[in-house]
This record gives sequence, C-alpha cells and structure tokens, in this order.
Amino acid sequence: MALGVHSEVGKLRKVLVHRPGPELSRLTPSNCEELLFDDVIWVKQARIEHNEFVDAMRHRGVEVSFVRPLLEETVTDLGARRWLLERKITEDQVGVGLAAELRDALMEMDVQTLSSHLIGGMSRSELPFPPRGVLAEILGPSDFVLAPLPNHLFTRDTT
Repeated sequence: MALGVHSEVGKLRKVLVHRPGPELSRLTPSNCEELLFDDVIWVKQARIEHNEFVDAMRHRGVEVSFVRPLLEETVTDLGARRWLLERKITEDQVGVGLAAELRDALMEMDVQTLSSHLIGGMSRSELPFPPRGVLAEILGPSDFVLAPLPNHLFTRDTT
C-alpha cells in the first residue's frame, strides 16, 4: 500500500503532527488573515490540547511522528539542507540582494535554530547580519523575511 490517506473513516495507523510553537506566537490581529488564520489563538491552550490529542492517539495504538524532529533530522544532512534552502530562500521569496547571504547564514546554523526559523519564521531584526537589498531596506524590524507557518499545525494542509 502506498503512503497517503486512502480513507476518511478507516483506521488511523500512523500520523504526522506538529506541536504548536513559535509560529503561532507570531500571529497578531494585524497579520492573522495574511497568514490564513481567522484570529489569533491561545498558544498555551493549543499546546495543552495538542498533547491531549497525541496522548489519545497513542493510547489507541497510532504511531505518532512529529514534523520538527523529522525536519531537524533531514537538515542534519548538508545536501538535504542545501536542497531545501535553495528552494525556500529565493530572490522571489526574500528579495534581490538578500537571498544568497540568508541562505549562507542558514546553512551555518545549528539544526534547532534552523528548524525554528523555517517553521516559526524570521523577522528583519532576527537576521544574523545587517540586511541589504531592496526588500530588506523597506522592511520594519518586526516584518517577516521568512513568514511563519502557523498552518503547519494542520499537517493535512500542504504546508
């Protein structure tokens, strides 16, 4: 049987989940719609409910895997890290003059920090170097260079 969801009502055997993290803390009333949320959420309560949900699935024999540790395992491999960053950090995404330097900086980060930025986003003020380029000059300190992925919470989505 190929990997995938082949039934909406069949027995769940394995599931990929994402524990609510910094990406949800970045939701504000002014950016939540842009990030495809109806409203900000109570992150602490979301974590509690997530843990209860994971416990319930495990109690029923479901094998639970978590996105972030799998991402961290993946980006430990420098070839995989380079492949991912070449597709994620492009001039179309972060602006002309910023992409190459940001990719280089992300290549040097430890896996935990890198995964935190890939999922949780990165603001201009969090750049590990003085920003250059057209887009970087017009961004405010709290504007995103890398947008957070709050919809990662719903891993059925194509985040």
